[in-house]
Amino acid sequence: MRRSVQRAIWIATSFLVLIGVAIVARRSMQLLAPSPAADLDKGFDRHPLLTFLHILPGLVFVLLSPWQFVRSLRARQPHLHRWMGRTVMIAALIIGVTAMIMSPQMAIGGMNETVATMVFGSFFLVALVKAYRAGRRRDFVQHREWAIRLFAIGMAVTTTRPIVGAFFATSRITHLTPHDFFGIAFWLGFTFHLIAAESWIVYTRS
Repeated sequence: MRRSVQRAIWIATSFLVLIGVAIVARRSMQLLAPSPAADLDKGFDRHPLLTFLHILPGLVFVLLSPWQFVRSLRARQPHLHRWMGRTVMIAALIIGVTAMIMSPQMAIGGMNETVATMVFGSFFLVALVKAYRAGRRRDFVQHREWAIRLFAIGMAVTTTRPIVGAFFATSRITHLTPHDFFGIAFWLGFTFHLIAAESWIVYTRS
């Protein structure tokens, strides 16, 4: 049972990593080769350096952080695990700080999205500090649990994209605009990931 659950989680994680890479690629192309910006892009286009400072560490995070949970890598290459972990944590720090700066200026969903970003961005940074401190004192149980929370919140932005897509697809029925549903999508994505993280922690704690 546990092995099948783990397989499903890795399949879902791989899918989310692909979404994350696509997000960074699409945003980078828009910034490097500007085309007439859609309304949803204008905030990012006004702050290209800040956007790059956010999305490039984001790319590092989505590509490297899943490897931190590969047991065979930790067992056979502990030095590589530690160095990758430090790289992920530096990237996470930059992501968290820049997200808190960007959201009030560039949130498509207005105050609702900004509040979601601030709440979960703060939790993301707390999880980062907790995971780092637990690792330093070699409390690997707490290190693992806080790293799972960090990873889950960090990857939540990738899940908001399919949710946003569902809102776009049903907008003729709901009559919701991006300003209306982007905040809802962020709340749903972050909350779902946090619930999933806590469920997995409880499930594997023994």
